[in-house]
Amino acid sequence: MVNSIIKKRPEKLTGTAGELFAAFELTMLGVQCDLVKQDGTDVVAIKGYGVPIAQRIEVKTSTHTNENYKKNGKQYSFTTSKGNPKRPYTKDDCDILALVCLPERKIQFLPVGMVRGVTRKVHMDSFINDPDITARSWQFALDRSVEETRKYLDQNQSHEIIWKEAI
Repeated sequence: MVNSIIKKRPEKLTGTAGELFAAFELTMLGVQCDLVKQDGTDVVAIKGYGVPIAQRIEVKTSTHTNENYKKNGKQYSFTTSKGNPKRPYTKDDCDILALVCLPERKIQFLPVGMVRGVTRKVHMDSFINDPDITARSWQFALDRSVEETRKYLDQNQSHEIIWKEAI
């Protein structure tokens, strides 16, 4: 019974496993978070160690490497886009992307402003050789995301002032 369910909806189950794993790892880092189902956001980091403002996290999960990709060896591939036609995530969609590598049980967090293109390939060595990638990349992504948020709000506040003056 369970095998037939997995065969019917492997992508859905993989995504759910990645979201749960990301929430678990964030909780273990002292971050209070919750799973949500909203377009562009899977997990919300609400507060906790070093979280000055809530962070919307889009989780992308990979379960295997593309061994046929000869150029750089074994790489995990993550879809970092949405819509049709595909477009990269922006600050309007989320604050941080969590690239979950289920086989290695590790996550690379990236601020959305650093993610360009519709896919992101990460060499398996990045997950294998860095025992602290989850904690280290979380702190990096959080710091950058907070700075991106400040710039985003400042920019939109400037547009709001210009709009009000035009009226």
